[in-house]
Amino acid sequence: MQSPQRDLPVVLTALATSRNPADLRTAVKKFYTHDASLHHPLRIVEHGPNSRQKILGMYEWHRIISPDTTTSVNSVLYDRKHHVLVAEVTQYFHVRISPFKAAPSRYIIRVVLQERDKEFYIYSQEEFLHPMDLMNSVLPPLAPLVRLALVFFALVGVMCSNVWVFSLLLWVKLFGIGSEIQRGQVKSGLSRLVQSENKEMVDAVLKNTPYGPSIVNGNN
Repeated sequence: MQSPQRDLPVVLTALATSRNPADLRTAVKKFYTHDASLHHPLRIVEHGPNSRQKILGMYEWHRIISPDTTTSVNSVLYDRKHHVLVAEVTQYFHVRISPFKAAPSRYIIRVVLQERDKEFYIYSQEEFLHPMDLMNSVLPPLAPLVRLALVFFALVGVMCSNVWVFSLLLWVKLFGIGSEIQRGQVKSGLSRLVQSENKEMVDAVLKNTPYGPSIVNGNN
């Protein structure tokens, strides 16, 4: 690639949608270093001698099981100083034997380039997918269940956070730890802990309560 930001959409489209093996092999050999790596949620190829051949195998299998894949590169950001490209890609991946209609999956692809003889080559590639997008690629009808599970985990997290905060305030109430208690200003009744008039006390307790032990940087 001579102009990475301009050429990357063409490269990614060719890799995902080549109609014959010859074009795919040409694209991989042309745009990857011989020791390139590829990280994907469902496959990993590490740096190594001729690891590019393994990457070719991954793309060939991708084309075999989903010959009708379509890809659209929505945006590309290029960090010229560090030779890093980040692209947002929308892909319709349909497994050959699947009876279900293909659903869109959004990828974030991070590419690190190496410059050789005024040409840029892909040295490492990482692909990131949201769990729902990953399920859209594998089994689209289950994507709503994944969404439901994620909503449930979010609610559990919020509930646990509220329990943690309440336990701190209860500790202050019972054992007399905190600036409000030291000044004798805490009113009786646990229900008052969550009332707006105690906001100053709540803020003071949370401000002085770390999530865990502090880590001190420095050499001994």
